[in-house]
Amino acid sequence: MMEWDRQWLQHINQEWTHPFLDWLMPAVSSIHAWLPLLVVASVWIFWRGGRAGRQFLLCTAVAICLGDGVVSHTLKHIVGRVRPQDSMTEVVTRDLGKGWPEFIRLFKPPVQHPGRPKKVDHGKSFPSSHTINLFAVAMVIAHFRRVWGAFAFLLAALVGYSRVYVGAHWPSDVVPSAGIGLLVGWCAVLLVRSGLSWLARRRALRA
Repeated sequence: MMEWDRQWLQHINQEWTHPFLDWLMPAVSSIHAWLPLLVVASVWIFWRGGRAGRQFLLCTAVAICLGDGVVSHTLKHIVGRVRPQDSMTEVVTRDLGKGWPEFIRLFKPPVQHPGRPKKVDHGKSFPSSHTINLFAVAMVIAHFRRVWGAFAFLLAALVGYSRVYVGAHWPSDVVPSAGIGLLVGWCAVLLVRSGLSWLARRRALRA
């Protein structure tokens, strides 16, 4: 592990902290807690967004499947980097309080505990799936709506930062994961647009 990586982890995870951030950072990292809102937004876009909205949802689905299911899963297996919270006792692990359904956790006081080193030499720290997914989706959003894309990139950056704040990732996990996410989002749009163009040509030939 490089010394600068440890130093930045210490700054973000242990020094640049605040009680409000102790709630906010786990909150933006808890994708499952926001799932009801995401489902409602997706239904609304499908219903009111027209053809462009449905293409956006398709691109988003492809980006997440490609980024999370293929790229991130494969790299985690190959690299096997151990998470900070699983390798250092001084790392502070932060999370939302327990609750069910998941969105209730957003209203629970945050909890934290010291890192719990495990006797393992293979982990899932690199890459950050959260960061890949959010930057991939932000790239898709920017392709369809540039203004909204700017906000999406800010949110993706916040999520990436939060993964270090809560002790789940090293700083050097997040930056390359953001780049991978951008590439995945761009590829998803390209694949969907190419696929739709191919289907349109096939239909035109049959007509």
